[in-house]
Amino acid sequence: MTLTITDRAVSRIVAMAAASVPGTTTLGRGLDRMAGRTYPRYDVEVDHYANACSIEAFIAVTWPSPVTRVAEAVRTTITEWVQSLTGLAVTRVNVVVGPVVPGARVTSLLIDAHPAHPTPRPITVATPAPLRPITVTPVVEERRPRVS
Repeated sequence: MTLTITDRAVSRIVAMAAASVPGTTTLGRGLDRMAGRTYPRYDVEVDHYANACSIEAFIAVTWPSPVTRVAEAVRTTITEWVQSLTGLAVTRVNVVVGPVVPGARVTSLLIDAHPAHPTPRPITVATPAPLRPITVTPVVEERRPRVS
């Protein structure tokens, strides 16, 4: 049995990893989304033969913040999350900083305190409702005499 990890699955992991870094933000809604001008955006390519992937991340950063430190933290976090959660080797992660927008102040200390490894959460499952018994009543079909 083989397990195939899709580009879309890796892209979702990348999105969560990048969003966890202090200083990143989202930008663009509505028509911008259709025109492809939203941030963040991710291009992920998974090579199933080499069991590896390459990632390009286009992010928006808040100002004031150390932009290069945010980009480095995004690269490190994406690499760690993808390797930890998928087992794929990450051959490259290019981080392109797009717009820098006003936002909450982020310091280097805050970025350094950010964990690069994902924090797993326990999975909780609701207790299913008790099943009710099913009663089946047989249907007796009435036979009528055939008229010739």
